[in-house]
Parts: sequence; structure tokens; C-alpha cells
Amino acid sequence: MSDQVLIVDALSAGVGRRTSSRDSIGCGPRAVAGVLEKQKVQCKIQRMEDVLVIPKRLRRYNHVAISAMTMDLPAAVKFAKIWKHERPHGRMIIGGPIAFNPKPVLESLKPDLLVMGEGEATLENLLEQDFFSENIDLSKIDGIAYLDHDDLFLTPSRSFITSEEWSNDYKASTERIVDYKDYQAARVYVEVLRGCSNFGRTTLPLPDGRECTNCGNCQSSNMNERLECPENIPPGCGFCSVPNTWGPPRSRSAASIVNEIEELVASGVHRIVLEAPDFLDYQRGESPVTNPCAPPANNDAIASLLDDLNAIPEINSGNVHLSIENIKACLFADEIAGVLTKRLTSISPNIGLETGSDIHMAQIGKCGSASDVVNAVKTAKKHGMFPYIYFIYGLPSETAESVQASVKIMHEVSDAGAERIILYGFRPLPESAFSHFSESSFHDPLSEPLRKTASRINRNKKDRYLGKTLCGIAAEPSWSRHGYTIVYPFGEGPIMTVRGGYSAGSLLMLKITKVLSPGLLEAEVVK
Repeated sequence: MSDQVLIVDALSAGVGRRTSSRDSIGCGPRAVAGVLEKQKVQCKIQRMEDVLVIPKRLRRYNHVAISAMTMDLPAAVKFAKIWKHERPHGRMIIGGPIAFNPKPVLESLKPDLLVMGEGEATLENLLEQDFFSENIDLSKIDGIAYLDHDDLFLTPSRSFITSEEWSNDYKASTERIVDYKDYQAARVYVEVLRGCSNFGRTTLPLPDGRECTNCGNCQSSNMNERLECPENIPPGCGFCSVPNTWGPPRSRSAASIVNEIEELVASGVHRIVLEAPDFLDYQRGESPVTNPCAPPANNDAIASLLDDLNAIPEINSGNVHLSIENIKACLFADEIAGVLTKRLTSISPNIGLETGSDIHMAQIGKCGSASDVVNAVKTAKKHGMFPYIYFIYGLPSETAESVQASVKIMHEVSDAGAERIILYGFRPLPESAFSHFSESSFHDPLSEPLRKTASRINRNKKDRYLGKTLCGIAAEPSWSRHGYTIVYPFGEGPIMTVRGGYSAGSLLMLKITKVLSPGLLEAEVVK
């Protein structure tokens, strides 16, 4: 019997092929597969780039569910045309961040519907109504968008599932991890919490006229008051849609996280990342937690979770690497740093700074200060970590002064111990406060000092690897260097390339021989 539903993982596909995050397997498609499995519906996951190359594969499936981001619209349009040709009677549903701009997505892709926001309960509702086999009344399903005679219909928003429901009733598929051909080498993300605690807001005037009136809610000691904005300005950093889309943090139970990771490890996964907008929000405070900096991190809950995970034999023996990524500087104190380094090896916490100007930080709704990030880097370095610091060029209200402040802070965090500067261009995201601002331009001379400084710092950091021996996992053939294989670090570290062909998942000991770019090193196999 053929698989009934194809889940297309379009995340980071862009115009058709991923150019970044190639060693990452996100959470969304496996969450979709988990709901389908719960309802006894056969399914399989395929990367967007793979199905675009061999369209005839689509004939194996009756229906399709696409998980995509806003940037993936061009690839999704290509796929939709192929799907309509290969399976004209098959149903198509789309979810993920791409759905928050419903009218153009519905008009260009012509799916049966979009799942808006958190998808598990909505998808389960559709399956219970036999959506894939029957013509159901879509107006009765909360949390979706669809077209009816070219008119857009948005049904009422669905309430967020609770932490208890998420932990007990919805399980991301672990069986379908093997659908990813690089799963043994990839970073596999496992959700530990959803939502963000930053319920401050931008003070910049928005293009539609909305503007902060200094009501005081964003600074209130009452967590519930922070949820409300009389001007209806979305919460959080202006460039980010997470708090508006997912609400305040909701944590999964430790048991559900441990169970998922045990099953992934048993399937051959070697690299696990505990996914969270801020890992230090795990089990922090009483709901709703809408202050990003108080109360402090729940050291006991984090220690207990990591202890339970380290009890998994493959992690305890060092055959599987466990890591975290995103943290807020204002929560990263010396004590929690000690908790982490005692239980995790080779940690590269990702700390968002975005701009080196404190004035600009406040304007865009960012919590804390640039000095908080510098101090967090020093704390991380003191505890043997390798922090990555994020900046954004082309943000609304960027000025020559804010750019120079960012250049100065780039050098400060580098000197303090930052392993890498990650700089990316501003993109307006649906459901964020900055959704109607213009996208940044790579050729804007105002931001050029940021790009040059980040590139120079990162290349100099890579020089330190020359002659060193690292453990890596073979992933896929190199695009740009014929006869070479891309190798990802087993723990934290740079991406490498080696001469020769190696099967995905092969563990290699490598000696670094050359810096090819700020993000890629050449190596030779020593074992």
C-alpha cells in the first residue's frame, strides 16, 4: 500500500534548494507526522529539494502537507504546480510561518487550506472530520484560512495547547526521522518549549500609524498586564514573530523530552539540539512568564532535565552529542553557566544582540543592553563555552551611529571570547511588529562596515583551527568542490570539507589544513 500523505519539509528551501542550515532537521515536519501517526494515517517526509528534482515520486502519495517559512514561497509555488499536475485530485494543506500571509499564499499556491499557527490540534481536528476523504465544512474548523470563490476566510483562532496537552497528547514522530537521508549526521532539533518571554514592544512608529503611547504595560510587574497593548503592537523584538505567534513560554515535561530523544538515538541520530527560543525559559516562573529577565532561570529544573538526558547510555558514553542553542544574555548568570557546563560538553550558546546601540535596542523592543551580552560572553568563556553572537543589518531605524556602535561591540565580544559573529539581513516577518517595513539590502553602503567586520573576525577565528584535529560526521557530497565530502563537527565547531567520498554518518578524525572561507575549512582524514 502506498503512503497516503506526503509531508514536504520546505524549511529553508528558498527558491528550491537549501543554501543554509543544511545540517539541520527541524521540529515541524516531525510534529505533523506525529499527529498523522496518532490518527493511523500513513505518511512520509521528504525534503522540498528532493521532490522538485524527481517529481514522479509524488505519484506514490494521495495527499500532501507542506511545512514552510515565509522565505520558502518560491519553492512552494514550484511544488504546487508540479503537485497539481501529478496529483490533480490530491489535497494540499500548508502550515508553518508561511501561513501568516494567507491571501497571497492561497492565491499563488491554491492549497485546500492553510493551518494558522500551532498546528497539532487543528490537524487532528481535520483528520477526525475525515478531511482527506470527505468534503467537510471548513468554517467549523478553528485555526485555518481558505478561499471560497476567491474570497478569503479566516476561522477563529485556536487556543494554544497547554503544556500538559503537549507533553501527554502530542508526540513528534521519531519513526520518520529515517526519511531524512542525512539524519545520522544532522543536528536533529527536539522541542523543549514554545513561546517567548519578551513581552516588551518596539517604540518605533509603525508604517500603518500605530505607535507606543508609553502606557507602562511592557514594564509592569504584573505578568498579565504585559500581555496587553492598547495600541495593538505585537509583543517582542520588532523583527520577531515568536511571542505573537506562540505566546508566552510553555515547557514540555522532562519525561516526554527524554522519551523522544531515547527513540531518536535508538534510530541512529548522533546530534541532538534542545530547541527553544530561549532554553533558559525552561520551567521558569509561573505562567504567563512575560518578563524576559525575571525571575531567574530555573536551575533545578534545567539540571534535572539534563541529568535525565545524560542517563541515556549513548549520550553518557559520548556517542551522541547533546547541545542547546538560544539563550538571553540577561538570564545567563554564573550559576546557570555552571549547571550547563557540568552536564554538557562543547557548548556554543547563541546570544542575540542584533545591534550594539543601547538606544537602538530599546527602540526595536530588545531587552537588556549591549554590555549584558559582553558580560554573557565573558561568563560563557570562563566556563569553557564557545558562544555565537547574532547581529542584524538593515533593521528599521538603523543609523550610522548604531552601525558604528555595532562594529565596536563586534570587536568587544570577539575579544571577550565569542567563537563566531553571525550577521544576517533584516526580513519583515508576518505577525511581527516590523512586518510592513522594507527588507534590508545586501548592497546598502550603510551596513557595509557590519558585513566587513563580521567576515574579518570570523576568518581570523578560523585560522586558529589550522593544524588541529577534530572529530566530524560525513554528511553529503560538496556542491562546489567536486570529489569532496562535507563534514559536520561531531560537537560544536566549523563545517569542514575533505577529499573523497564518504557515506553519510561516517565518523572521521580530521586534521584542519586550510581556511577556505569564514564558514568553511578544508581538512584531511587522519583516521
